[in-house]
Order: sequence, then C-alpha cells, then structure tokens
Amino acid sequence: MKKLFAILPCYNEEKDIAPLTAKWVDMIDKIKECGYMTEIYCVDDKSKDNTNKVIKELAQKYFGSVHLIEHEVNKGLGGVLQTGFDYFYKNGADGDICVLMDGDNTHDPCYVISMLEQICKGYDCIIASRYCDRSKTKGVSPFRLFLSWGARVYYTLVLGVKNVKDYTCGYRAYTYKIISEAEERFGQQFVEHRSFACMMEVLYKLSLLGAKFQEVPFELRYDNKEGESKMRLAKTIRESLFTAMQLRIQKKKYI
Repeated sequence: MKKLFAILPCYNEEKDIAPLTAKWVDMIDKIKECGYMTEIYCVDDKSKDNTNKVIKELAQKYFGSVHLIEHEVNKGLGGVLQTGFDYFYKNGADGDICVLMDGDNTHDPCYVISMLEQICKGYDCIIASRYCDRSKTKGVSPFRLFLSWGARVYYTLVLGVKNVKDYTCGYRAYTYKIISEAEERFGQQFVEHRSFACMMEVLYKLSLLGAKFQEVPFELRYDNKEGESKMRLAKTIRESLFTAMQLRIQKKKYI
C-alpha cells in the first residue's frame, strides 16, 4: 500500500503538538480507506520548552505511527522543511504523498481527504488555501487578514504561479514524483530561506519544474492555538517582500 508521510514542524509546541497528533491518529483509518498507510513525523527544531519530551511520549503512546525527528541545532522553518523533504525523498517511493502542516494545531488533518482526491486527478502539489470560496479563518485579527490579502496580491504579481492564490499557508500535500525531481535538481538548495518566506520559495521552485498546483478550501483555526506565535510580523513582511523579488530576479539561476 502507498504511504502518506505527515510531517509536522515543531518549535516550542509543547501545548499544541499533542492535540494535533491525536487528530492525525484519528484520521489513520479514513486515510487507509483512500489507499494510504499513514506515518506521522514530528520534527523538533531544537525547542527550548518540553516539546521534545512531549513528542517522545506521543511516540510511545502511538507506537509505530508517531515518530520523532530531532535537529541538533535550530534551523528555522526552512531547515525543517528541508529535513522533511530529505526524509521523504530517501524513504518514500513512487505513489507516496508527503503532507506538511504547521505544528501549532491551527490546521486540521481532516482536509487531507480532499487533498488526496486532487492528487488522484494528477496534481503535484495541493494547497489548503485561505482564498477558496468555502474557506474560513477564525482567531485572526482584521489587520493580519488585511496584510495576508496584500501579500497575496503582491506574490501573484511578482511570482505569478498558475492556480495559486495562497503562497504562504504551510498546509500542503506533495507527490513523491515532484519532490524527488526537486531534490535531484536543487539538492540542499531546494529550501534556502530559513524564515517563513521559505513557503513561497518552495512553490516557486516547484513551478519552475512544471508542477501542477491545485487549492482546496479549509478552515484556519488560529483560535485553537495555545502556544505563542513564532512569527515576528515586521521581520516576516520585510523578508517575504525581498524573497519574492529575489526569486523572480534569479529565475535563470534555477532553470
């Protein structure tokens, strides 16, 4: 049977990783009905709280389904993505799927089913998008929503990836085929940016490989998050604006 790799980036998520993991475990049988065995990998990015301990306890509680991947030093979100993609590339096979999402319990694994439906239609990367007709966002301030809307317009103008409206949401499904192509083309330069800007970097580089994208609606539940936000808003905005333009300017470097 094909395999679904659920990869959950974790940095100081001691309050949120357990309820999120439980949701994933509850989805295992439903995902199996779609033809995939599920393995859950929590990537601890050298957390300063008890995240590592909590994940080890989850690995014992859900033995065989939940696993810990540890960073010896903090590498940022981009470093976690590279680790996840590397692991998927080395341990996956044709037909397997990698699902990445935030580890703070703001994303619900239930939307994986609709993502798998789109994978079966031949798409390479499925994005849980905040900008589909039936998408909803809860627990986010109007100011943050306005910034997200502005970012969407900017990224669309600068990067222009076909069929993509949400460039920054971390909840995505990737086929083994497209990730293996990216690993072979870019190697350890697949994810060069360590900040939140890495999310648009991944999409853009996959688009240069000819990836086919599709978006599905979902409900972003920021009100479920118990831990503190790791995003430094001003710094994130500045890096994201710069990264998008840099990727566009350096396009010939990647093709």
